[in-house]
Amino acid sequence: MRKYIISTLAFIVLVGGGYTLMGFLASQKSSPPERPKPEIVNYVRAIEFKPTDIESEVEAFGRISSSQMLNLTVEVGGRLLAGSNPFKEGQRFAKGQLLVKIHDTEQRLTLQARKSTFLNLLASILPDLKIDFTESYPSWQAYFDSIDLEKDLPDLPQSRSSKEKTFLATKNILGEFYNIKSAEENLKKYNIYAPYNGSITTVNVEVGSIVNAGTSVGSIIRTDRLELELPVEVKDVKHLDVGKMVEIVSNTDQSKSWTGEVVRISDIIDPTTQSISVFISINNPRRGEIYDGLYLKAKIGGKLIKNAMSIPRNILRNKNEVFIVEGDVLKTKNVNIEKISGDNAIVTGLEEGDLLVIDAPTNASNNMKVEIAEQGVLEDLPARSEL
Repeated sequence: MRKYIISTLAFIVLVGGGYTLMGFLASQKSSPPERPKPEIVNYVRAIEFKPTDIESEVEAFGRISSSQMLNLTVEVGGRLLAGSNPFKEGQRFAKGQLLVKIHDTEQRLTLQARKSTFLNLLASILPDLKIDFTESYPSWQAYFDSIDLEKDLPDLPQSRSSKEKTFLATKNILGEFYNIKSAEENLKKYNIYAPYNGSITTVNVEVGSIVNAGTSVGSIIRTDRLELELPVEVKDVKHLDVGKMVEIVSNTDQSKSWTGEVVRISDIIDPTTQSISVFISINNPRRGEIYDGLYLKAKIGGKLIKNAMSIPRNILRNKNEVFIVEGDVLKTKNVNIEKISGDNAIVTGLEEGDLLVIDAPTNASNNMKVEIAEQGVLEDLPARSEL
């Protein structure tokens, strides 16, 4: 028993001594030096903000239409007859040409009969004028001789006194004269002449039909003065003014171009497109190149934006913030967005020389330490790359 106890105590002493020795030896071993963590460098590309005066150009597509469209409505009734050219859709005409007429033979003969009666009335008073109004007689005789039944009556000679005017009134000269002038004006309504160079767009009544007063027989448009109607976004309208020059180009053939001028800006918003119509008058449109209904592209010179710069639109944060580099850290700064056009934005509000970041890390934040990898003007920097 005693021998067993001594063996157990010896075993415990031996194990404890071994652990003690191991701890001592481990404490004598030096720890390996820690490697320093690599420093992460955030690179950015930046450009200097160089403000200039920029014309805020507005681009839009629109449809050509005639500056003048007219419905042809007859004021008298009768049989519809053709004018100088066939009364057909698409028919071109020149200013002053007879477009269409109403048969007027009966009305013309009636008017000539009234003129004949008027001549007879004048002939009956000439002897009295020669005796009582000697000074006026030569004028009335010359007037009588100048009357042509195929032409409109010339104006009456001027009365020299109230007595002469009374005499003419009692002889019904004045009343009959104005009745004939009224009939002459009414006869003109039987012929419809072209008010401008144009084309017939619609025909509602065929030649030979009987029409009543107030009937719309067709419609015409002016082809030598065209307008381009542009739907412009509300935010861009503030940059435009009446009188601004416009460059117009064809969608299909870039070699075809024209110049125009802003003539009207609507103050009504189209509820379907939420845009405002801007009307462009085209200067000297060449025949055969522009047609009513054609779609064209227009570039309108807008107002001048002072102390501004055009920057890539995708660098804007929170709608109106950008990153600039101050020292070696990023700072956010508010800008004034004057106009957005495609991929670019015209902004103001920065100081000249500010380093505007155009390419930043995805985790960029305010006060982040950065290094500028590339710096220069926007046009000289290469395309965006992963930094």
